[in-house]
Order: sequence, then structure tokens, then C-alpha cells
Amino acid sequence: MKKFISMLLVVAILAAFMIPVMAADSSTQVDKELQNAIKFVKSKIDIPKECTKFNYNIYNRNDQIVWSLGWTDTESQKSINVQVNEDNFISSYNSYDNLQNDSKKIPKFSKEQANKVADDFINHMDSTLPGKFKLNDTTANDYNGGYSVNYIRQENGIKFKTNFINVIVNSYTGKVTGYTCNYSKNTKFEDASKIISLNQAQKAFAEKLGLKLVYKVKTEKDKPVTYLVYVPKTTNKYIDAITGDIETSNSRMYEYGESALAEKMAVMDAAGVVSNIALTPDELDAVNGISNLITKDEADKKLRSIGNLNLDSSYKLTNSYLGKDWRNSNSLAWTLSYSKVLDESKKLTKSVQITIDARTGAFIEFWSDNMASAGAVPQKSAEQAKAICDEALKTLLPDVYAKVKYDNSNVTKDSKLENSYSFRYVRNENGLECPDNYISISYDNLLGEIRSFYTYWGKDLKFADPKNVISVEEANKVLFNKIGYGIQYIPGDSDSDDDVNMDYKLGVLNTKNAVLGYFSDSSKPCNISAVNGDILDNSGEVYKDNKIADYLDINGVKAADKVRVLTQMGIRYVEDDLKPTNSLLQKDYFILLSRLNDFYYIDRSSNDDKMIENMYSQLINQGIITKEDKAPLSVITREDAAKYFIKFKGLSDVAELKGIYKSSFKDANKINPNLVGYVCLATGFKAMNGSNGNFMPKNKMTRLDGLMTIYNFLAAK
Repeated sequence: MKKFISMLLVVAILAAFMIPVMAADSSTQVDKELQNAIKFVKSKIDIPKECTKFNYNIYNRNDQIVWSLGWTDTESQKSINVQVNEDNFISSYNSYDNLQNDSKKIPKFSKEQANKVADDFINHMDSTLPGKFKLNDTTANDYNGGYSVNYIRQENGIKFKTNFINVIVNSYTGKVTGYTCNYSKNTKFEDASKIISLNQAQKAFAEKLGLKLVYKVKTEKDKPVTYLVYVPKTTNKYIDAITGDIETSNSRMYEYGESALAEKMAVMDAAGVVSNIALTPDELDAVNGISNLITKDEADKKLRSIGNLNLDSSYKLTNSYLGKDWRNSNSLAWTLSYSKVLDESKKLTKSVQITIDARTGAFIEFWSDNMASAGAVPQKSAEQAKAICDEALKTLLPDVYAKVKYDNSNVTKDSKLENSYSFRYVRNENGLECPDNYISISYDNLLGEIRSFYTYWGKDLKFADPKNVISVEEANKVLFNKIGYGIQYIPGDSDSDDDVNMDYKLGVLNTKNAVLGYFSDSSKPCNISAVNGDILDNSGEVYKDNKIADYLDINGVKAADKVRVLTQMGIRYVEDDLKPTNSLLQKDYFILLSRLNDFYYIDRSSNDDKMIENMYSQLINQGIITKEDKAPLSVITREDAAKYFIKFKGLSDVAELKGIYKSSFKDANKINPNLVGYVCLATGFKAMNGSNGNFMPKNKMTRLDGLMTIYNFLAAK
């Protein structure tokens, strides 16, 4: 039956096959299979009776037929989507209800109850799965009122992270709204009875792979600065858990390379999204008078004189602009765009864009959109292509060329000719790499030319002498004891990234073999401060995990259960201690209100001062507060709390309407007349109330009081 249906499915969709026009008997057979798939899904999942519009797709992947089934109510936009294969294995389920009120409120289901709901749902989907998957963690998705319950497969008591289950449970209704199961049923797992010990693996890592000391770049006071850190020497190799030898992984188990900003910019720039920041007319007038800037014509002449670029007279200058170079805040750059007609009858053109420093004329970046003709084949080996790129780098940036080292840490030896190659050259200072500063060159092996050339290079960076640093042995101890190092199964197959991604999308993983290896814990960054051994995040700050923990001093606190509910929802102060009776400062109340209203200004990865300043800047820019409101260390009174609670709700204009508010509190005359509307609205929302008929507007709030305004508001919804 499997082969029969497979013969009917052609025309690739997402690397799968759609059904062509079929003979009547073939169509009848597929209709029967579809009917069986629908019946099975409806035996497992309740399809709302109002979802009457049905649609489906069929995919063929890894010799598996996958049905993608959908039910929709066109009026309410409620929808159900399910993926199920021919063996009646449901790999995904999603329920969407446009009319459901998912605004934030106090959950009716606890995390423990959500875990039970998820366990029962998995068992209902397939009773064989609970014996294969173990609960890993449960996180609260405060933006959609749900819990994300995550499971990882274990074999022989060892994790196989490639296989996982994720269940989304609505914390208000207790219903499952999302389910994903990535499970390779027929995987053969390497025998775990002869593994080397953890101590042996750690020793092998230190001797054969190890850490290296590098410079990384972070931003301090809007300026890039370097710092010293230990990182893994390579990101695609691991210690074989049986032999203790080095093996190469097909997928990256952890990342350490360029900073988050540089990586993000690299991807966007390569896609044509980011370029240099254009100047305003006033800025242009200002810089045009600077005598040391080269003109557009001088820039054009210089580029046409560079032999590697091959800009002959057939290339027409179509656009140019002077802008700020995002890589170096004090630099200006000319970006020139050229176009060449390849075939006028077919309207085929080739576009080239080049950026150079507007003061020195130094080359910065280049990209071309030229496409190879149909039938083109790879021409050169990786070594030959690299030699061409080496020469281009040496010619275009001779000073840079003298300071870089080719990065082959993630290169696999393969004699096969590829359609394209990418080469990365990392900056070296004082004998150490600076992976945040590098040159990236892409070679099109079908066209036989360089496709792109990007530089990520800080001009005025200073590199400290790497003498006063902790030893690599001390750094290894941080890796093994604080970051974590342990055994796990990984796929032993060599599928391409595209194939693996498609397998995940369709839930038809086909991992034939799983092998054992030792790896660092990928949930933490493997960046170890060379100064004091702290674990650092990608911004160079001390790493803070995103796990939401109870306050250390919560036991015995009045309303502790309510505080814990808010903590579970992600509404908490940033400190580890609640300090419930301490006065409530403005900055701390703003943190709570930002989290309540999902403004996402709170970045735990940055230091506290930077986080607070960033929060205020964004609140002011968004018009939520004014510059005059800003007083981070001021103590919040009850009428202040009412004011800011309503401001964060975007209701200032309503609160400030004149002549419509009258407070019933006995001490209403003590409320600032300009804040009466705020107090009335805050009490109307049940965020605040009085005592014995009094509001006590001038009383100072405590940190516990601040949390209770949030809880009372949510509990009343």
C-alpha cells in the first residue's frame, strides 16, 4: 500500500510531493486512506462542530505518507490543524480560537496540573510514548496564558535531544492547544554498556579539544570594547563516549562565535536588509563641507580601478549614497550600486553593490546578485576557491590580511565539489583570535566568481595584554562544574540541514543510528571570563538564566501564595529577595507594570543599571511616561501607584477628563486633584482599594503592596 500511494505523489512541495491527476481507481484508494486518517484523528482529538470547512495536503517524506488536515470555522476563524502519517502517528496538533480571551489573568491551573494534563494527552495520542520520553521542564508563556511542557526522549537512561515532545496547555482552561512530537521510531541506539567515564571524557576533552583564549567585543557606553574569554576551540566536534576519540558532529551542539549583534547584522546584510545608515539632508550638508571625505566620483573611479571587481564600462552607476557605517559609529561610508545588462532581449541584468570608507577609501563590503545559467556545474575544489578568496582579501585589504587567520574550525574534509563555498578569516591580536572581528567571503562555484565579501572589523579597538588571566585548567573546571558536561545520544546520520529541517516540520524523523558522545550543556553559553571565571552571555555580561525562581525570602511572607502565582506568570522584581516591607521604588514598580502589560523592556541578560535605563528610555519614547515622570529612586505613594497603573494601561487621557470623577473615599480631599481620575480608575479595576473607607493617598507603598496591585487586578478579571 505504501509503495502504491507513493507512486501517485509527485511535484515537490516543501521537498514533498503533491498528488497529480489520477485515474478513478487510484483516486478512490487515496480517498479511502484520507477517510481513515480523518477517522483516526477524530478518535483522538475533538473537532468543534462549528469547524465545518475542511482542507488537506498530502506529503511523501522518508517513504512515509503524511496527511496535513485542517478544520476551520470561517466566521470565528477558529481552526484545528493536525499532521498524521499513514501509520496513524500524530506528529502535531494546533488549535486556534480567535475569539478566545487570552488576556493575562490569574491561572486556574497550576504548573503541576498542567504537567498532568500534558502527560494524559501524550498517553492518549500514543500509549507507547510515555515510556520513551521524560519531562524536562515546564515554562509559563505569560504572553499567551499557557504552559509549555517539554519532554526529551531517553534511551538507556541517556538523553536523545533530537527527539522531543512539546505540549502547550492553556492555564485558564486546562485544555491542550498545541502538541509537537518529533520521534524517530526505528532508530538503532549505540550500546551504552561500554562508555568511558565522565572523568575520562573530561580529560579527553581537555587534551584533544579544549578551550582557547580569545578576545570578544561588547558595548560599553555606546562604544565597542574588547574582553578576554575562554571558548571551545571548535563547535562541531565532540568526544566519542565509547572510544574517547574526537568525532565530528553534523549539527552544532553549541555556539560561541560572533556576537549576537554581529551575527544578526551579518544575516540581515547578506539578505539585503541592512546596509549603511542613510544621512538626513541636514547631516549631508554638514558632512559635505568636510574636506577629507572623498567624493562620489572619486569613489567610483577608485572602485573601477580595482582589478578584482571587474567594473568595466559596461557597468552603469545606478545609485549612490553617503551613510554611517554601522560597524564603526564614527565612520562614514559610500555605498555605490552598479548594474550591467547581460541579455537585453531577456531583460537579464547583473547588480553589484560596493561599500567603501568615505575618508580612506578602504574597501568594506561587496555583493552581487548574478545567477548561474541552467546546467552550470561546480568548477573548483574548496582549496582552489579559497586561494582565489585569499588573493582577493590580500589585494583589497592588505593591512587586514596581515592580521587575520583562516578559520577552519567548522570545516569538514570532503572532496566533493560544492556549488558554493564560504570562507571566514578571523582577526588575530597578541597571538589570540578575536572572533567578533572577521572577514566573510562567499565564492559561487557555478559562476566561478566571488559572490559576496563582508567585513566586520572594529577600527579603534584596544586589546589588553593577556597576561593576568586564569589558566585554561581553571577555565576547564568552570566548564565541567558550572556549565555542565555530560553524555547524550546524537544522530549518527549525515543528512543535510535542509533535510533535517523538513523532517522536523513534517514529524517524520528518519534517524537510522544514534551514537554516544560527551558535550557541554548547550542551555548555557560556553563563554568563561578569563579574568575571574564567570560565565558570560553573548553581550559580555555575567550570565543569568531565564528560569523564574521563587524569592529566597518568600517563606512566611503574608500572601506568599499570591506572590508565587505572579512569579510563575513572570511578574516579579529582578532581585532574588522580595524584601516585602521595604519601600516601593518607582523603578521597581515600573518593572512590574512593564511585565504585566507585556512591554518586554526587562532584559535580564544586561546589568541592572543598563536594564533600568533602557526601560525608562523606551517607556518615554513610547509615550507611556514623560521625562518629568522619571524618578527611579523615588518612593511610590498610593496615589502615585494609581497614576502609573493607569498610565501603563494607556488610559491617561481618560483619567484626566475634567468634571466626571468623584471619589467616595472619606479622605478624598487628600487626593491630589490632578490624580482623582487615576484613583477612581485604579479602584474601578480593583487594582487598589481602601481601608475603613479611606484611600490614604499619601501613604508609602511597600514592595509587597506593589505586587498586590497587580494580583488584585488580575484576580478581578
